[in-house]
Amino acid sequence: MSRLRAALLWSWLLLCSLLSPLVLASPAPPSIELASIATHQVITPQLQVLRDARASELLSTALASGPWEAIHIPMLQEGYSTGAFWLRGQVRNDSSEHVTRWLAMGSARLQDVRLYWLPSLPSSSAHTADDVIPRYAGTLHPIARREIASRTPLFPLTLAPGEERQWVLRVTGDSAIDLNVALWESAAFRQDEGRELSIQAFVLGVSVLLVTYALIQGIAWHDRGFVLMAAWIVTALAYIWTFQGYLQLYLFPQGGAWLVRTPATLGCLATLLYVRMSYVLVGLQRLRPWNSVYAVIQALLIAVIGATALGNYRVTAPLANATAALAYVMWLASLLHAWRAGLPHARVLTLSFALAWLGMSVKLLELNGLVDRSLLPDWHFAALFQIGLLCMTALVIIGRALELHRKHDQMQWAMLYLRVREQLKLEQAVAARTRELREALEAADQANRAKTGFLTRISHDLRTPLTSILGFADMLQTGGDERARHGRIIVRSARHMLAMVNDLIDYARGDRPDLPHPAPVYVHALLQEIGQEASLLAQRQHNAFRLQVAPTLPPVLTLDARRVRRILGNLLDNAAKYTRDGRIVLQVQWHPASAQSGMGVMEMQVRDTGCGIPLHFQKRVFEPFERAHADRSQPGIGMGLAIVRQWIQQMGGQVALSSRPGEGTTMTLRLPAAIGSEHDVARHDAPEDASGRLLIDGEGRLVLVVEDHADIAQLLGDQLGSVGFAVELYADAERAIARMAAPDAPAVALVMTDFQLPGLHGDAVLEAARRLLPGIPVLLLSATLQPERGQEDGGQFDACLLKPVNFLELQETIGRLLGLQKQEPSCEDGTAPPLQRPAPADLQEALALIEMGAVSDLLDWCDTLQRRNPVWTGFVTMARQLVMDADLSTLEALCQTDQPVQSVDE
Repeated sequence: MSRLRAALLWSWLLLCSLLSPLVLASPAPPSIELASIATHQVITPQLQVLRDARASELLSTALASGPWEAIHIPMLQEGYSTGAFWLRGQVRNDSSEHVTRWLAMGSARLQDVRLYWLPSLPSSSAHTADDVIPRYAGTLHPIARREIASRTPLFPLTLAPGEERQWVLRVTGDSAIDLNVALWESAAFRQDEGRELSIQAFVLGVSVLLVTYALIQGIAWHDRGFVLMAAWIVTALAYIWTFQGYLQLYLFPQGGAWLVRTPATLGCLATLLYVRMSYVLVGLQRLRPWNSVYAVIQALLIAVIGATALGNYRVTAPLANATAALAYVMWLASLLHAWRAGLPHARVLTLSFALAWLGMSVKLLELNGLVDRSLLPDWHFAALFQIGLLCMTALVIIGRALELHRKHDQMQWAMLYLRVREQLKLEQAVAARTRELREALEAADQANRAKTGFLTRISHDLRTPLTSILGFADMLQTGGDERARHGRIIVRSARHMLAMVNDLIDYARGDRPDLPHPAPVYVHALLQEIGQEASLLAQRQHNAFRLQVAPTLPPVLTLDARRVRRILGNLLDNAAKYTRDGRIVLQVQWHPASAQSGMGVMEMQVRDTGCGIPLHFQKRVFEPFERAHADRSQPGIGMGLAIVRQWIQQMGGQVALSSRPGEGTTMTLRLPAAIGSEHDVARHDAPEDASGRLLIDGEGRLVLVVEDHADIAQLLGDQLGSVGFAVELYADAERAIARMAAPDAPAVALVMTDFQLPGLHGDAVLEAARRLLPGIPVLLLSATLQPERGQEDGGQFDACLLKPVNFLELQETIGRLLGLQKQEPSCEDGTAPPLQRPAPADLQEALALIEMGAVSDLLDWCDTLQRRNPVWTGFVTMARQLVMDADLSTLEALCQTDQPVQSVDE
């Protein structure tokens, strides 16, 4: 018996130890029958809750803990909590079929929701609880991990006939805790979800329409209020969709911890945009006390947005709600003040959004657990709030648009009134101005006629003496020796002056603008001519002149030669005027841009050792009518350097001045130019002699011409052939040297050669001529200035002419080299034809030219008569001789229609 008693005692103790947890545990929650739920049923009051401050992860720990208690109304909205909440419920199936119902939690903001579906009763025990695999939902988990894709936490519960089971929910997260739970029939849930989606689609369509309209109006009217309103609508809708779970369901199905921050962050951003929009639409800047208030509110909202997005959400979320509430309170107070002050849109904003913000205030109280959510069901409240908000927003947008259109119409009418009034004033002013303009036009016509008459007279007065100078200087060119050189200088200077006179008259008439006209030119010959003129200028005050041209300067450049001549002429003239017993140097250098571009910069420096320019005056020396020196005895009006700077800038160049008083002045010109070819200037850059008079007779003499440019070679051949020479043309030095070495070839009287030839240059031609044709002179025709050569080994050319060659100068040089006598026209030749007088009209033309002293025109008149009718050759010969002898009085008597023709010797 003792053994039996001991066995019974141990059995009793073991049974007590097994039943003790059940005795100490809380009573099981009431069982809910699933088959009886036709559509849905809120089961929150029938559940038990356990507050777990430590947020335990183990189900067994939660089941063993206590006490489990019933859910009271304050627990439905717990707000923000750091612990975990465990919900426990029990369901059964009393029907004869399998039954499935969906367990749904009403809030889409819950971050981490786990369902533990315990085994069937009575097999459930604590030691098997940790083996239950949880099901997941909430913003922390991807949509794909859930059993049912939905915007809210949703779990399917399936029971066999007669089966009864318990389930446990674990809810944690940084968001506000919402503990409302319901059981849904699946078809009823999808039907309710479809109605909500239809409303959201309608809201989205209306929102897109309002945003598009607001943006169009904002861009069209340049109105910031419309733009802010469009931004606010988009942000507010994004906030609501995030609040309801659509953001994760359709855009970010992967979920994440950051999604919990989006509602509060977007809510504060929408509040900031709304406050700013109201400030702009109402014009609260007119009420000065609210300027600082709104600045502080906006700064607070911006700071809270950053803190909510990046900081501790449990701490910043209540702060964001409080700041938003404060902003709306200040907004309402400012709008009431603006309404009282009569500001536009204050009343419509206050009335339109008062109801909406009242609902939002209640929602904020609900989020913080101060109001029972059953008063405002979730999606019903959201749908009503969105529809009402959109209707009120549409009212505001339409009102704003009508106001802008009304203001626009008022401005249009005001502008029309002003236009009509100004038009009346303008018509009166036009009538008065028309009379004044008519009188001024008549006076201008009289002045224009006077100007035209003046220009006609000045043209005659200026051109007539220049024409006479040209004619007599042209005759000096035929005299030979030093007179011919002086005659050529006079001709070039006179032609240069005549061109300036023509430009001045054309500019005064307005015939053409004073623009650069670049053309290919032999730049070395141009500089040589300028140097000859500058040498004469320098000799006036006993100055030495020197021309320095860099060997790298190309022979042909594309530039405005007329302007370059005038620019350098002005600078050299200034240097000659202000320098006595000193030196004047014209130095020209070439700076190529690149080997392939064919461009470069020609740098021209005019240096003198004159009196210099004071430092304080150097900045004004290029201004019109400014003269740097106090000595006014020198001629000029102070326009030279102004014209230099204007023209050099028009040609794309630069001018610089460097001067020291008492030491001299240096003017530096930098002119961009393109490298040209002799083919481009062979014909149009003709020499200055137009008379074509013959000074020598080369009959019976052979000239060997070495020139690689066909046009220049043909021109030389024609000119030499016109004075009787036989000409042989060669395009390269090799063939010409081979011709010199030919034993049976005709004798050569003269060798003319270019310097820059393909292959061998002119030096090789000179050396071959000295070796193969001793005693035969060699004449160099070059486009570049050649350095001085030594006399040893016959290394010096007999003569050198620069291109383009003056035909008279060429004849004079050949005559000197070959010892030819100059031909003089004679009227005593017994074989001369009988004199016959030209037509009276021709004689009257000659009398008019004689009256003007136009010597060169008279020579052209003679040539024209001889070409027109050879019968007049005797008369033309006599007239030409009289013109060349400057005997215009005898020529005038000869051309008198009533005078008989007689010999010149008489």
